[in-house]
Amino acid sequence: MAFRGRPATRSFGTRTWGNPTGNNPHRLSDGAKLLLTEMKDADRTGRTYDGPIPPDEEFLVESRVIGTSRDRALDAATHWLRQQPHCP
Repeated sequence: MAFRGRPATRSFGTRTWGNPTGNNPHRLSDGAKLLLTEMKDADRTGRTYDGPIPPDEEFLVESRVIGTSRDRALDAATHWLRQQPHCP
């Protein structure tokens, strides 16, 4: 989330797993606590997300190939980085 909306930044791979939200505790009269989801995370542009966050370039990557020569997301990210002027 910290990099979303940042110039010259891209994400590669699969969607995030969780929901970018925050819980707020409320104490009940019997002393119990109730956690309610009352907040959404927002990126630097103010866009909020209420579900898994998709990458800029989505690839289905099996966990057993992450970081190997068969990792398509890693290949795409490496290729993109090599095209950037400040990343020789």
